[in-house]
Amino acid sequence: MSGSTPTSAPGLPDSVGILGAGRAGTSLARALARIPRLAPGTDAPRVLLAATRPPAALRHHLGIYAPEAEAVRPDQLAADTQLTVIAVPREDLDEIEVPDLVGPRTLGVVDLTNSWGGYGLPDDVTSFLPDVAGGSRPGDDTLAVAAWLRDRGVTVPVLRAFFDISHHDLDSAGRAEEPLRALAVGSDHGGEQARAALALLVAAMGYAPVQFTGLRRAAVVEPEGPGFGGEHTADELRHLLDTASSHLGW
Repeated sequence: MSGSTPTSAPGLPDSVGILGAGRAGTSLARALARIPRLAPGTDAPRVLLAATRPPAALRHHLGIYAPEAEAVRPDQLAADTQLTVIAVPREDLDEIEVPDLVGPRTLGVVDLTNSWGGYGLPDDVTSFLPDVAGGSRPGDDTLAVAAWLRDRGVTVPVLRAFFDISHHDLDSAGRAEEPLRALAVGSDHGGEQARAALALLVAAMGYAPVQFTGLRRAAVVEPEGPGFGGEHTADELRHLLDTASSHLGW
């Protein structure tokens, strides 16, 4: 008698590289490892994780906090992965080698980072803040990060995801049955294909992905946004994103 063999669902990314082995990066790795339990018959993607420490030192850390992930050097992260996730503090972005984020199979680069009070963007990134009459607007930092990444050589879509849930919840709040917590999955125009693949991954993790176009809209569920910190249904999150301009006074 033959048994069934788990496979990756059609369109589901088969590999994810995570840059950053702190709480956010390891929580995401653990959440990805739960996919076979939440979606029986579906493989978890291969997860590669890189940090400033060398792989030999990182392996011990991952053995405790993300045992399913493979430790690699940053320059190996995107060699054979379909998504790359930036999970370092936003204030440390200027310490990463941006070309390491994109490889021959990379569909998109996911910005997981947020700006927090007291921690600004690196000088290298602030030069990409939108020049808007009347001062800064919600979402400017996220737009600056995306523009900086593109300027530094990211030729695939910059995506926004996993920024609207705490690392405490990310590896435990995914469910196999309704009601599902909704998570935002965004891109600018032209990133729809990569965004759809990321949305499939979010769904396999036990969440309800809500796709949106226009990275500035993410501000509605970023720190200091009206929807930040809430556990939203898909309809609630979709309404927040669709009405972001009125909520944020654009």
